[in-house]
Amino acid sequence: MSSIQVRLVRLLDYLDVELTGQADLSEVLDAIRKLGNVTRDQGDKRLLLDLLGVEGELHVAGQMQVGEQIVQSLSHLQSMASVVPADKITRVSEHLARAHGLRMKVFDAKDAAIAWLRDTEPPPEIDNTLMEAAHAAIWDAVRHLFPRHAQAIQLPNGSLAISWSVAHQAGAHYDMATPITVRLEPDLIDSLTLADPEQRKRIATHQEAAFRAGLMGYDPYAAVPSARVIILG
Repeated sequence: MSSIQVRLVRLLDYLDVELTGQADLSEVLDAIRKLGNVTRDQGDKRLLLDLLGVEGELHVAGQMQVGEQIVQSLSHLQSMASVVPADKITRVSEHLARAHGLRMKVFDAKDAAIAWLRDTEPPPEIDNTLMEAAHAAIWDAVRHLFPRHAQAIQLPNGSLAISWSVAHQAGAHYDMATPITVRLEPDLIDSLTLADPEQRKRIATHQEAAFRAGLMGYDPYAAVPSARVIILG
């Protein structure tokens, strides 16, 4: 029996989709793929994804994979809103979707999501939450250590989460690599934030050796609870 149940209600100006049941990554991804087909065939432009009834949580790598699936399957939408319990909001999938040009936003209340979704002529949105200057500098300094399709997301707690697709690769038990979490010490954040662009680049580059040391023994195919944590600064 499926862990996730899906209910669709097509309203005048948006498609209301409610997911309930136990969080299961493969079923969530499959639901998003099917929603892509349905909305494309029916010409839907706005989608409300209600996740308030989903129990449990997806790990960071799973949330990143959900974001990628949303981009692949729902990029034809004009806008998409999702509703999740306040204590489960991470904005990982939202950041990935917005980085690829999809107007998406996460809410903890359905009425606020509907109001935003019905704003047919929204003002230009400036998204300053994708990554702060200090974290972006560190990612720029170390991204050459990873596959070209690797993704980095700044989490609400200020850490960076790095992962990439390993689907269909030998030895992979998950579709995404075991996440690497990077935490920056306050002094390093201050130094990077206050520096000019050239200074910031030099400071970040000097962290590469410590970052490499933190990667020693890392296995991208390890179980998700074994995610690596690297502290810089």
